[in-house]
Amino acid sequence: MACLLLYVDDIILTASSDALLQRIIKPLTTEFKMTDLGDLHHFLGIAVQKQSSGLFLSQSTYAAYILTHANMSNCNPVNTPVEVGSKLSADSGVLLLDGSLYRSLAGALQYLTITRPDIFYAVQQVCLFMHASREPHFQFLKRILRYIKGTISQGLQISPSPSYKLTTYSDADWGGCPDSRRSTSGYCVYMGPNLISWSSKRQSTISRSSAEAEYRGVANTVAELS
Repeated sequence: MACLLLYVDDIILTASSDALLQRIIKPLTTEFKMTDLGDLHHFLGIAVQKQSSGLFLSQSTYAAYILTHANMSNCNPVNTPVEVGSKLSADSGVLLLDGSLYRSLAGALQYLTITRPDIFYAVQQVCLFMHASREPHFQFLKRILRYIKGTISQGLQISPSPSYKLTTYSDADWGGCPDSRRSTSGYCVYMGPNLISWSSKRQSTISRSSAEAEYRGVANTVAELS
């Protein structure tokens, strides 16, 4: 078996044996101008560290860039990305005169969630207001950055496992959005011990009970599993 991941002109290639790997690389190099960089160590801003327990994926350099871009490299860290019970409204607070920095930072944080599922819910919340961001939204975003400051070395661990068993966890609030009263549901999917998929998304319709919100969340999870 061989797997090839291609993004524009960057390639990750792996195979079940070195001989198969070389049989694939040789004809590719005759058709295209290529450089074999050896073992995977960096791909699209994601650092890959080989460990005895598997691979560790991180974006600490990119996270440091985001903090510098926000002029928060020396900010005080916090232990959580969101305050308990914190809810954002589309109409609360003063409208930002220039929302370009907010949009830039929110977009950068979206890319950071590739290896940081712990901030996925918080980032999803700030991205809801990119079209008309206000001061409370920016303060919410700054708290995420302060959390990243204290957890900048965190990432995603991928460990070898003989198990292909899929295990999922699902949850949903009920009417959590103060503007639309729509609920937010989320899930995470593990294959063996490895987290391979996660989501936090506002539901498309209003749920009339907490049970209905939970069932919609479960339906989204089952769709992802399928």
